Amino acid sequence: MTKEQLERYYCTTELKGVGVKGQEKLLNSAVLIVGLGGLGSHALTNLVSLGIGNIGIVDSDVISLDNLPRQTLYGVKDVGKFKVDTTKRRLKAINPDVKIKSYKIRLDGSNARKIMKKYDVILDATDNFETKFLIEDTCLKLKKPFIIPGVSDYKGQIISVNENSRFTFKSLFDETKFDIPQKYRDEDKAVSPLAVSIISNIACNEVLKLILKIGEPLIDKVLFVDTLNNRFEIIKFK
Repeated sequence: MTKEQLERYYCTTELKGVGVKGQEKLLNSAVLIVGLGGLGSHALTNLVSLGIGNIGIVDSDVISLDNLPRQTLYGVKDVGKFKVDTTKRRLKAINPDVKIKSYKIRLDGSNARKIMKKYDVILDATDNFETKFLIEDTCLKLKKPFIIPGVSDYKGQIISVNENSRFTFKSLFDETKFDIPQKYRDEDKAVSPLAVSIISNIACNEVLKLILKIGEPLIDKVLFVDTLNNRFEIIKFK
């Protein structure tokens, strides 16, 4: 690490379980974020500030006005521009240490493996189940750890999976193995920008734990969050 990096990351290197060696590992790590909506926007700001040295971003959408309340990397002047272009420019301004690789495409079966094999951890920040299942299937084949957060209304959930996981994201939809409490089953399309921020921050914390192999990641368990009623509940797979 350079003198400037030691100064920049001083507070992080003082953390138990991180230190200078841990920060160097973060700087040498590679994380892929799929989807640059609310979850992806918040996550990228945190991961770049944390010093993840190599970041990939995948998205084919342009910025719209209704994105702005929860997608904090963008402003009014960015409406109509491609998200990957604006995101890359903003992230480099936050931390020039970080190398950003952008993919202005939609992740699908024809490109997922080629893209994802280059990264140490995958963070899903999409909003559709087809892509989430594709990410999970590809990560399991590549033996890559990944995090899948989700937000609806004031609620959210996060699950982390690695090659040793007994249960996966798909297990959430098999009620013979996992009983999702009714209070977390809402399918309201409304989304609280503040809930997005909270869930995204926790997902970034999972990235940190998986890369440095510290703490207790959400492996074989799901964290459910109800931000309106201040409820945090971890439920383990049976």
